[in-house]
Amino acid sequence: MILKKRLFIIGCCIAFVILLVLTYSFYKEKRMYEQYLTMNVRQDIVDMKSAIINNDILFNRILTNEIITNEMVEDGEQASQLYYNFTDMTQIIDKYNLMNLSFSEEANWLLQPAALFTNDLGQDDILPPTLHRMRMTFERLDINSYPETAELKARIEEYRQLNHRWLNIVGDFESKEINENDWPQILNDLERVTRAYFSEKKVNFVDDDVWRDALNPRYE
Repeated sequence: MILKKRLFIIGCCIAFVILLVLTYSFYKEKRMYEQYLTMNVRQDIVDMKSAIINNDILFNRILTNEIITNEMVEDGEQASQLYYNFTDMTQIIDKYNLMNLSFSEEANWLLQPAALFTNDLGQDDILPPTLHRMRMTFERLDINSYPETAELKARIEEYRQLNHRWLNIVGDFESKEINENDWPQILNDLERVTRAYFSEKKVNFVDDDVWRDALNPRYE
C-alpha cells in the first residue's frame, strides 16, 4: 500500500514537471511568436503604406504626361518604381497567407497552435494575383520610356481607381496612423475592397481572359 502511494506521488511529481515544462515551452513559443510578428508587422505596415501612396503619385503623373518613363529624369523611373512596389506588396500579402496556411496545418497536432493572424486571408484571395497582373504592365524595364496607347491609358486609370481604394484604407502618412493591432483588419479590408471593385465593374477576375491579357501589353 505504501509502495503504491509512493509510486502515485512520484507519478504526480513527474506529471507536474512535464506539465510545467510544456507550459513554459508554450509561453516561450508564444512570446517569441509575438516578438517576431510585432517586429515584422511594423516594417510591413510602413512598406505597404509607402507603396500605395507612391503608386498614387506615379499613376497621376503617368496619366497627366501620357508617357511612362524608366530613366533618371524629373518624373523618375516610373516603370521600375511601380514594378517593385507591386512586388513588395505581393510578397507582404503572400507572407501572411502562407503564415495562416502553416498555422492551419499545425493546428491538427499542436496542443496550443498559434491562432490565425487573420481569418479572412486564404488561397482564394484575388489581391495577390491582382498585384501580380498590375506588375506585369510595368515589367518592360529594358526601355527608357513608352507612350500610352488608348488601351494602356484606360487600364492605368483603372489601376489608379483601385489603388485609390487601397489608399483610403491605409491613409497617407499624416492623416492616419496604423498600429500592429490594426494590421489584420487592414489586410482584410484590402482584400474586401479589391473584390468589391471587380464586382462593381462586373469583371470576372478569374475567367476574363481579355481583361487579364490587357494587363501585359506587348510593346513593339
